[in-house]
Amino acid sequence: MKRLILIAVLLLPIHIFSQSWLTREDTYWFAGTGVDLRNATIGGTVNDASYDGTFSIGYRNVGFSILAYYETFQAIEYESMGINPGFVLRPGKRLIPAGDISLSFIRRPWKTYPSLAFNARLEYHFDRFFVYLRGENRWRTDYDFYQISVYGGICIKFGFN
Repeated sequence: MKRLILIAVLLLPIHIFSQSWLTREDTYWFAGTGVDLRNATIGGTVNDASYDGTFSIGYRNVGFSILAYYETFQAIEYESMGINPGFVLRPGKRLIPAGDISLSFIRRPWKTYPSLAFNARLEYHFDRFFVYLRGENRWRTDYDFYQISVYGGICIKFGFN
């Protein structure tokens, strides 16, 4: 009986560590693109409807996520780029909430400004890609106010374990 308990105690960690928290759904690289939904459809506070797009590349490992992004909005001569470290809730599931902080710069024709944003994402995952909605609360240091935006997009997963 003691041997059986000893074997169970030794094998249980192996069984646990081989399970879903280190599966291919939890660790991968991704690349994606998205648009500001309001600016694309009805326009913003200072512009008519036009393209405001983002491009990103990132890495996800279980509950940790990091991505680098570039945003271009030519209608108002706005660019933004940054790095977003964050966390992932429910890794490996189909519907995944995530959050991050954006350490970034806003570049305008007259000057470059540091910026900070807080993002909340809701992602729906398929085998090789996912779609997302992202709410952003950005400190617009180029005009010194906070702005809330909503983005939608798609990301392709690659580099599975």
